[in-house]
Amino acid sequence: MKKILLTLFSLALFSLNAFADDKADVLALFDKYINDANSYSTNLPNYYTNNAKIIRVVNKKTGGQKAVVIPFDRYLKELKGHSTLAKTVGYKNRYVNRNITKIDKDYKISATRIPRNDKTGLSCYFIFTKQGNAWKIREESMTTNVQTFLSAK
Repeated sequence: MKKILLTLFSLALFSLNAFADDKADVLALFDKYINDANSYSTNLPNYYTNNAKIIRVVNKKTGGQKAVVIPFDRYLKELKGHSTLAKTVGYKNRYVNRNITKIDKDYKISATRIPRNDKTGLSCYFIFTKQGNAWKIREESMTTNVQTFLSAK
């Protein structure tokens, strides 16, 4: 009986350590992603799963919000095209009030995104899923005031 309890305790402890390691890995990857995004790295697409879901929640000028799903291939093209302009003007995002939660086998990081020259933050979240031995972003949602997303195709 003693051996069974010791074995069960060891398995539980191992599971908790694996959970803590995964959580730490996802948080470290998120920090690396932010650094790469703010330095306009060309490897940003490598952080995402194929066909990741990209959502922009637009604060409409007329009031309210509208969620717009951006096709992943379009997102990648715009990411590449807009990075030169963003780098020229020094556009960067800060992420504060981070919160990480486990959702089934994935992790969701919710935060407040503070764009360059913005006084108030905008909500965002990233859902990370494990592919092989690597964590990847499978869904990203950011609130924005950019109205052009409303006409996204």
